[in-house]
Amino acid sequence: MVPTGGSRGGPAPDEQLGQMFFRLNRGWMKMGREEARELGLSLPQMFLVGGLREMGEIPVNRWVEMMGASPSATTGLLDGLESGGYIQRAHDAKDRRQVLISLTPKGRALADRVRAEYQLRWKGYCSGISGAELEAAARTLGRILERMGSPPALGERATEPLHRSKGRAQ
Repeated sequence: MVPTGGSRGGPAPDEQLGQMFFRLNRGWMKMGREEARELGLSLPQMFLVGGLREMGEIPVNRWVEMMGASPSATTGLLDGLESGGYIQRAHDAKDRRQVLISLTPKGRALADRVRAEYQLRWKGYCSGISGAELEAAARTLGRILERMGSPPALGERATEPLHRSKGRAQ
């Protein structure tokens, strides 16, 4: 049986955690949009630059698969970043049908700047919270992510296809 209420009549602990995670995600996305706007980028462009920082050179179709994006939307995203001098595209020497994307030095500098800003903000948010509390939160979220079958972190290899059939829970 799934608990429907907490001990004091409020939401159950799992519901509280879900609500907090949802609010945390919205706050993180808001922060990302603001940061992207300051840099003259869209949020998806900033995600791509950050992802390439972690993964290095990757095939475009791998990015499409990881992000669940459409190829046409990805092409527009790449066109904008390439014209801004942040990424470069090249054909794979082994398979000329594959298009590889990677950061230019200008793109790497941007990605490093964004990463440093996020780390600084995150440290500020976590300041004053004990190491034990942060470790417990990380363990809890890690267990939930495992149960979700979440995609690997950027830079990690997937052990199964990243797309899911429509009938499967996500």
